[in-house]
Amino acid sequence: MHSKFLPSLVLLLIPHLVNAHYIFDKFFAENIQELKTNIRQPKVVDPLLDVTADDMRCNVNKGLASQTATIPAGSMVGFELDTVIFHPGPAAFYLGKVPEGEIAATWDGSGPQWFKIAEWGGKYDPEMWDFEPLNVRKLNTTIPSSTPSGEYLLRVEQIGLLIPLEPQFYISCAQIKVVNGGDGVPASMVAIPGHIQPDDPGLLLDIYHPIAGTTYTVPGPTVWRE
Repeated sequence: MHSKFLPSLVLLLIPHLVNAHYIFDKFFAENIQELKTNIRQPKVVDPLLDVTADDMRCNVNKGLASQTATIPAGSMVGFELDTVIFHPGPAAFYLGKVPEGEIAATWDGSGPQWFKIAEWGGKYDPEMWDFEPLNVRKLNTTIPSSTPSGEYLLRVEQIGLLIPLEPQFYISCAQIKVVNGGDGVPASMVAIPGHIQPDDPGLLLDIYHPIAGTTYTVPGPTVWRE
């Protein structure tokens, strides 16, 4: 076969490698069936590639969201995608505490205000690393009951490891106001970018060549669940 036909053949055989990007464009909670207006909607479905960029906070978005959803501490929250997660890799939820004197509707997410509240990892499989979020359309967790009341950005981050050494980041932020909270002190507060280093082993994993006996650690700080 002439080489000029190879690119077309590849696209026909594995179209999901090219077209199956996705966005977390819906928010839901115990008291909210579905909401899009509290999400800073990404402009495009293409992933972020630079873990050191400021856009890692809330993606390249169309602007600030028009609403801030009220969520009781200890209740369920989640994100839904426009399709399913096609690219194997981990995922995590972060809360960003809006600084005093600011509001979720305008805060840019800067500073060491973020902490992780949930994560979904991977496990060894002799054929290929198996990741929990693969082929799911919704991810959800609970807001820790001891989370202090106030306004936050709830951030989802899914890392596609489809291409070795070229991780893809799928990110969205929802504006929320936590009520009936506690007096917990979140550990491992981080700034974004800066929460993950470019050479983190979790980003450099070759999912197609599993090594027996190895474990996978989701990139970023430890989960806070008090």
